[in-house]
Amino acid sequence: MKLGGLRPADTVLVERGTGVIGFVRLSVSTLLLGVCLAGSLCTTAAAETPTVSMHNTESSAVLNAALVDEYWTDASVKTHNNQLYDEVRLKSLDSGYVPMITGEGQQDFDIDVVSQTVFKELSRLPKHMEGAEAVVNLGSGYDPKVGSEYVDTFYFVDLTLFYTAFTQRTYMFKDETTGTHYLFFEKVTEDMVDDATWAAYQKKMAAAEASVDKRWAFSSTVPASDVFGVYIIGPGDDRKTRVTLVSRIVFGAEASWVAQWGSKMPSVIKAGIKNGFNACVAIAAEEQAEADRKAG
Repeated sequence: MKLGGLRPADTVLVERGTGVIGFVRLSVSTLLLGVCLAGSLCTTAAAETPTVSMHNTESSAVLNAALVDEYWTDASVKTHNNQLYDEVRLKSLDSGYVPMITGEGQQDFDIDVVSQTVFKELSRLPKHMEGAEAVVNLGSGYDPKVGSEYVDTFYFVDLTLFYTAFTQRTYMFKDETTGTHYLFFEKVTEDMVDDATWAAYQKKMAAAEASVDKRWAFSSTVPASDVFGVYIIGPGDDRKTRVTLVSRIVFGAEASWVAQWGSKMPSVIKAGIKNGFNACVAIAAEEQAEADRKAG
């Protein structure tokens, strides 16, 4: 199955102005001597993948690889009928799994509506996703390192055996040639904002967690040590739009054995990414209905 937004190994990303990307096919003999294009996307050689220069270089490396079809050749694949998604893949790594889910949502969506939903509207996840206890937009701006506008969001999630919390920064890039949007995301760390902004974020995060009615008073919260991924939103096959999501949440060595064990179980990983995908489709459906009402 051809997944929207993934590319053959002999293509590289090039930037066409800030925040806009496109594909250029290169022959194997082409040599690019480590030229870094202005902004977030760099290339090294034709046979290599590009570097999407987010703040976390390790996360960037995984996502660069995951954008190429060949990365998934040894992954487990499960196809689905009569679901909002039609395929789920799991790539096995020494440290766990990288999951992918793709689908067209069983209705027509405008690409711009879906990308804006992911970029700005995921604070509505608690309405549609069991376990998403609090999702709060923290702030937005422009990240000069990545070369993109961003939205920072706080997530407080009930994983049944424990709670987890993390902050996520989402960036948006657009390939004007294919009409595909790429929304990369990574964990927000304190050094990515100034002191005043971080203090304001902490107040919002504390208030969000305090608003959650926990199952018992002493429920533990295990912070995620890393979270990263990408939404690829482009033209569909049977519907107007196809969304492919690659997402990973990681718990560090200091986390409890329950968190370590649960986050590496294929069934848990698949359930999480399916629930997240379905919830995003539900929000996008609300946004599409509103867009159609205004247009009509």
